[in-house]
Amino acid sequence: MPQANGDPVLEQALRDPAWDERVKRRSRRWAAVTELTGPATGAGAVVTAGVQAPAVITASITGAALFIGGFSQLFDHGERHVQAAEAWTRLRPAVQRYTLIAEADRSDDNRQRLLEELEAVANTDLQSWTLSRRLAQPPPGGQALP
Repeated sequence: MPQANGDPVLEQALRDPAWDERVKRRSRRWAAVTELTGPATGAGAVVTAGVQAPAVITASITGAALFIGGFSQLFDHGERHVQAAEAWTRLRPAVQRYTLIAEADRSDDNRQRLLEELEAVANTDLQSWTLSRRLAQPPPGGQALP
């Protein structure tokens, strides 16, 4: 991993992709868990009802299925994984290009380009997040669109 050596833009540029990679990995794991447990608990509820298991078991499994479905919709880990992967994929090459320039040869223009890429990625990530939040919320005084 490159060293920042007092270069504040590079310090930030090294932190951002590392954070995105952690978010990407964590979101991928959570997405896999919810994508597997949601259908499994839904199927389990049908099976327990079909074999006439005690109502408490059927209700518990059905409740778990509903909880997992709501959890999945609320946090949308699959989409978060995609957003973090996009940010990581854009930032990593920008950092690599910058660090390939010898420290003595890094100009203010080089730093400015890296900073602009960092800001563009952060802006895109924020816009994606706000759009997803707005789409998840019903409009004031109305119903959410299908």
